Amino acid sequence: MGYHASVSEPRWSVPLPEGAEPPFQAWVNGRSMEEGTDFMVEGRWLRFRAPLTPKARRRGTGRRMLLVAGVGVYGDQTADVVDLRYHAGGRVQHATELPIIPPQADTGGG
Repeated sequence: MGYHASVSEPRWSVPLPEGAEPPFQAWVNGRSMEEGTDFMVEGRWLRFRAPLTPKARRRGTGRRMLLVAGVGVYGDQTADVVDLRYHAGGRVQHATELPIIPPQADTGGG
């Protein structure tokens, strides 16, 4: 059964790298995703139905000092990692740790 997103269904978006062409093979946290089942390609975006957690903002100086002192700061460790294999210029390319755009921040651009 394929991925059929409704207009109101929240989708987490990942921008395709510049010049990326199909076929696309995506992984989230090292787990292979299937186009049409786990994600769809829409313009210059990969659209995921399953919730993805983007990277937190950069750690502030205080948080970094706590980490250096050996005090764990775990909030930033829960982000999902999206990797992609694609074609560009006739060659197979790889992109790692692509940015994740949550549904409320997605402008729908493409």
